[in-house]
Amino acid sequence: MLKKYLPLFRVSHYLKNCYIFLPLFFSGELFDRSKFVKSLPVFLAFCLVASSIYIFNDLMDIDFDRQHPIKKNRPIPSGKITKTEAYFLSVILVISALAIAFGSSLQVGCVVLCYFVLNVFYSVKLKNFALIDVTIISIGFNLRVIAGGLACAIVVSKWLMIMVFLLSMFQALSKRMDDLFLMAKDVNKQVRRSIHGYSIEFLQIVLSMLTGVMLVCYIMYIISPEIIARLGEYSYFTTLFVLLGLLRYLQLTFVKKESGSPVKILTKDRFVQLSIFCWLLTFALLIYLK
Repeated sequence: MLKKYLPLFRVSHYLKNCYIFLPLFFSGELFDRSKFVKSLPVFLAFCLVASSIYIFNDLMDIDFDRQHPIKKNRPIPSGKITKTEAYFLSVILVISALAIAFGSSLQVGCVVLCYFVLNVFYSVKLKNFALIDVTIISIGFNLRVIAGGLACAIVVSKWLMIMVFLLSMFQALSKRMDDLFLMAKDVNKQVRRSIHGYSIEFLQIVLSMLTGVMLVCYIMYIISPEIIARLGEYSYFTTLFVLLGLLRYLQLTFVKKESGSPVKILTKDRFVQLSIFCWLLTFALLIYLK
């Protein structure tokens, strides 16, 4: 029975919710068992509420998806799961998510509720507006980080908030670029409505700008006096892996034209995986073996 509904959950996208653990990682308390355990219910709550939103979004897009060559095979547009079943499952998931979140703390519950409401508005209307769509997606990642910090009573750094927002917007805009490339190949291809507010030239400029801004922000962060005092004078070496990761993502976007799924990139592309691994390993050594 579960197998029938599992595709609706988009389990592979749960990887996005690992942002919840970033405050714990950067605070140097990742191995604090009590705080790590406190983060787990928040991770679960975001997984459940995200699945609820995915289902709701599929319901809003059902007519559009039925015209799509690939999305028409999804459980809802294909008719394998009825609208009534889908609505019921979405409600059950969000109620469960909010129960877990508010069980963690009132503040965490409010953040998860805010995430849900924001994404309902996104699914109903706001996803149709260029720039607003990617901004909401980016705010969603910031909310994950905030919830992770609140769960463990960790003050989230302004640098972390800035970098998460910029990186999320970079990935979202790269996905829009992929939509434009697909539309250029087939003018009759069904694409999201907001894509008509973008152009390849515009996104080339914006993605290049975001890459520069992210690098500058990261360098300012990594060479700031408080970070040097905390991590040591060689912490700036981590910039290499950030640069390589961003360049590879740009290569996938502009050269290989394979930026349609950030999750797929993170789970399949060895270069990106190696860049992230080396960056995390280097950072972990600086934080935990000082």
